[in-house]
Amino acid sequence: MATYCTDADLVKYRPNIMELGVESWETQREEAYAMINRVVIARWYRKVAEDRDPHRLVYDYRVTEFDPDKVEDGYLTRLEVFKTLELAYMYLKKEGAEADGFERLEEQFRRRYTEELEMILSVGINYDWDGDDIIDDQEKYIYRTRRLVRG
Repeated sequence: MATYCTDADLVKYRPNIMELGVESWETQREEAYAMINRVVIARWYRKVAEDRDPHRLVYDYRVTEFDPDKVEDGYLTRLEVFKTLELAYMYLKKEGAEADGFERLEEQFRRRYTEELEMILSVGINYDWDGDDIIDDQEKYIYRTRRLVRG
């Protein structure tokens, strides 16, 4: 399965993450990838596809599914790093009433993930809508909310 980040990307944010008794965080990366894609579909892709093509002639999200391979390389890497580290520390934390360092790290990366997600959703995702392997200026989308103006 493809993901937006690698274990090496995790090390950039937590240099000792590969020294905690787990050979690879692939399972957590794959889970983070799936979670991110669900959120992107629900909170960005459907809205933007409809905004780009209100009559659903080309970009009908019900027919044309979100394709993670069309996201600009590296665009969601930090987001997946933060979600993966949250999941990794959830895996490592102690069970029971007492909090440990892993629980605090889990909460820290949950906050960082949420902040990064909100920032990304507010500016939009660079996505190759036409599938030509080039993300041109028209595909670098900033989601605009529609405002109701009362007279």
